[in-house]
Amino acid sequence: MRKLLVLLIALITGVGFMAYIYFSKLNNENNAKDLALQSATNNAALIFAFENDKSFYQIIEGQGLLQQVLGKQKTELLASFKENIVNDNTLNSFLKDQQVYLSILPDEEKTLNFLITIQIEADKNFKQLYESLRVKKKISKDAGNIYTLKLSDSLSVFLGVQNEVLTASTSKKLITDAANRLSENPFTEYIKQNNLLNKNVLAHLYINFNQAPLLLKNILAGNINGEISILNKQNSFASLSYNFSKEKILFNGNTELKATDNYLKLFENIATQSISITNLLPDNTANYAVYAFDDYKNWFKKLQDWQVQKNEEKKIASVKNSVKNEYRVDLNNIFIPYVKNQFISFQLGTGEKLGAITLLNGEKVKQLLLDISADYDEDIKIFKSSDILYNFFGEPFKKFARPYYTIIDNNLVFANNASTVQSFLNSYKNNRLLIQTPKYLDALNQLSTTSNIGYYINTKNSADIFRNNILLPFYKHLRADSGLKSFDTFYYQMSADKDKFITNMLLNKYLESKVPDSLTNR
Repeated sequence: MRKLLVLLIALITGVGFMAYIYFSKLNNENNAKDLALQSATNNAALIFAFENDKSFYQIIEGQGLLQQVLGKQKTELLASFKENIVNDNTLNSFLKDQQVYLSILPDEEKTLNFLITIQIEADKNFKQLYESLRVKKKISKDAGNIYTLKLSDSLSVFLGVQNEVLTASTSKKLITDAANRLSENPFTEYIKQNNLLNKNVLAHLYINFNQAPLLLKNILAGNINGEISILNKQNSFASLSYNFSKEKILFNGNTELKATDNYLKLFENIATQSISITNLLPDNTANYAVYAFDDYKNWFKKLQDWQVQKNEEKKIASVKNSVKNEYRVDLNNIFIPYVKNQFISFQLGTGEKLGAITLLNGEKVKQLLLDISADYDEDIKIFKSSDILYNFFGEPFKKFARPYYTIIDNNLVFANNASTVQSFLNSYKNNRLLIQTPKYLDALNQLSTTSNIGYYINTKNSADIFRNNILLPFYKHLRADSGLKSFDTFYYQMSADKDKFITNMLLNKYLESKVPDSLTNR
């Protein structure tokens, strides 16, 4: 009995010891993973994540589209990393199957650069890796925990080492910044909670919209305003999976809005809609932002709550009361019963900006607006009072204080200049429409047929806008044959799914071979 008891105690002790070793090792591995993620997410707006597996690099080598997006210099860096580290079985054994985080950050030269972050295998350490690199004459000590890693005769990178986590970049500043890990980083926590990494997906993209201004500051020639001003204070994140294709770059996943006063939250928990308002857009449309809901009356209540959060309810009431007192018109009786289910702001290649709203009865609204409008000509009117559209639709129409407008085919279309509205009418009446172009139709075929929010950019029509608003190095990349010139469409589509948005992000390249015979024979 005593022997049995001793054996039982020994067994329990052994099991407990093994469990302790196992969970201690597991905890250390998780801590290392957390440290790697903290380094990668520090100030990053974009993180491309993938597994350090040779098959990944082989697939990406055949994906010329991604190489065009990254540009020649960044592509050569990754190719050199593969050639000198991944293809070397001894060196790669330290990093094999680990997650690689590729952060895109502004560096000391005020350009965008890569920070590569990866942890060493749990049963190995940097001292061993250093010896292997030293024997191959690929590494030298720089200062502190920073080294210089020679990838080829013409290319070297800085290498940072901290708790068996490696960071590599051609920028020393990015290595130093990565070592200063933030004690609290919402982006790190978001990625941990929405970790999409699995064997069935080639790669993932994580977006931190909080850091978008820092990124855009190094791309734009001016301030963040106009259509992209929404990115200035956008407390939100996205987790997207990459889908391999030789014809397009497509990411699918979700976008999550954190701030309760975010305008886009007005579209959460709303049924997705079939978007039709885009059918009226001229064929020279450069970009647009479209919004859709199932019932305007219910959505308008959410808008009013948002206006209260913004402390604008008194200003809103003042505009409505002023119109009522001066023209004896109750604006609520015009918009609430007759607005349909979607609206849009868009910009033409000439830089002109317009907006449009779908109506249930355009002729009725035309009559109701007569008392608060002045004639410009037979088709075009102008509002007599300011901020009417902002009061009923919010942020997208803030710049249309007192616009000229026309009502055609149950759509209210407006702009700050009468000539812009006339230009729209000429295109619309002569059927010169974006929906008629094969490139646009091809892009729509890659996306969901229903959504709530969509951001679209036509790269060709936006060429002049880019030239005036983007710094020269990035503009050259946008317009280069080896860069983004051959891509015709960017689209960020969001469809409400409770408190998140199912998201499709598309960068499309139209192939002429896709053109149907009915179009080529015109």
